Amino acid sequence: MKKKLLIIALCLCVLAVFGFALIPASAQVEATAEGGTDNRALAARFTNMLNRNYCYNADFESEDVLTENSLLALLDKRNAENPDYINEGFVKGFVKDMYGVDIMEINDDAEMHKQGFVYITPRGFTTYRHSIEKISKNEDGSFTVISEVTINPHDDDAFKTTAETLFVPNTSSAFGYNIIYSNLALMTSGI
Repeated sequence: MKKKLLIIALCLCVLAVFGFALIPASAQVEATAEGGTDNRALAARFTNMLNRNYCYNADFESEDVLTENSLLALLDKRNAENPDYINEGFVKGFVKDMYGVDIMEINDDAEMHKQGFVYITPRGFTTYRHSIEKISKNEDGSFTVISEVTINPHDDDAFKTTAETLFVPNTSSAFGYNIIYSNLALMTSGI
């Protein structure tokens, strides 16, 4: 029994070391350099949020677009009985935790509407992978994050650009922060 516990503890230590190694080296260095504090935990948290984010530029101006794009981050939460739907509570909770926006009513396709669920409109979608380059703490306690993002459209070749994202602390969010905006740069380069 003691041997099993020792093996489990050893495995957990190895996982913790490898988890830290997954944070890009640039994020580790830059996160520590800005503001003189060690922000590796912030870099990991922000990277996680960025890689779950499907909203950019003008998307933040519309609750409907925020909601529709958030469904992409929740595809693993599809209803087991009917995978064309996600529980409405998951969607509202995610939008509140990620963006700080309270969605009162979700505009759903009337023909496909199901009480308590949100219909997943079939469509191709773009994926985004972020690598943090710089974290800057602002005077108001928010953080501006510059990241390199690899964009992989469903119908075109992948390319890289940068994103500037504003994170605001929110103790009531499951993430501890909300993304207020995330703007992709217009300059892009092919991979």
